[in-house]
Amino acid sequence: MKKLLTLLFVSSLFLACNDGDIIITSFDFEDSDLENCGEIGNYVFFKINNNAQESISLKLNTTDSLFWKTKTNTYTLDGTTKFVNYRKYDADLTSAYFCNSVPPIAPLVTVEYLGTSGTATIITTVTREDNDGVEETNLTLDTDGDGIPNYYDDDDDGDNIPTAAELGDDPTNPKDTDGDSIPDYLDEDDDNDLILTRNEDLNGNLNPLDDVTAPSEIPNYLNPDVTTETVINEYRSHTYDLSSDIIVQVLNVVLINSEEQINQEVLDFGDKTDVLNTTVTKTPVFQ
Repeated sequence: MKKLLTLLFVSSLFLACNDGDIIITSFDFEDSDLENCGEIGNYVFFKINNNAQESISLKLNTTDSLFWKTKTNTYTLDGTTKFVNYRKYDADLTSAYFCNSVPPIAPLVTVEYLGTSGTATIITTVTREDNDGVEETNLTLDTDGDGIPNYYDDDDDGDNIPTAAELGDDPTNPKDTDGDSIPDYLDEDDDNDLILTRNEDLNGNLNPLDDVTAPSEIPNYLNPDVTTETVINEYRSHTYDLSSDIIVQVLNVVLINSEEQINQEVLDFGDKTDVLNTTVTKTPVFQ
């Protein structure tokens, strides 16, 4: 008959007695950092405590693309494709133990528990930043309707001039070339010559900044005297920075081995910042 233990996840030794036997299980991960590796189809989240030569890990075999959206994903543990593992070893280990495609042969596992039931929750919070110098408070505003909200759209008005290039020297008092009370970075016709800024692109390279008609020395899109039009029905590529933070929790997990069973109502793996930190390039579909 398996011995039933209730495990408290604290930074101290856990002592349990059953029929005179003393089971010592550390589970001291409070000061250990949450780490992760893997990708779609094979995510692994883990914590290592080399002071006690032990680890706790969560493996999720899922086709979900984690970390890219602010979202809460919940999974049911099944003991095969989604499970929790507690292990003790005969020596210290590193993150390579979990992240190598071929599991290392050392250190050796001396004690192992498998989490066969319960639920795992991954809470992802994503931050997107276009670094254009504009402080956005309305996170749903999409001035040009290109599907990218202004707060991470590096061309807010869709005129193929980067917002940062249209602000002028003082972002708190952005440039308004034609004086129509619409700042250039939100104005699709910056010089009010009735030709859209996007279409004052003589060479059609999606960059009206480099189209200048002599004898003027300013780009055509800022020169009301130049009204040559080249219809451009295309957006240039946009870039923005994306970072994501996660919180990992496992609820009502049952850890078992051949001799005993451990029930844990809350197994808090903790959090990790910048689990993903990358630059995204995206070309909006012109409509």
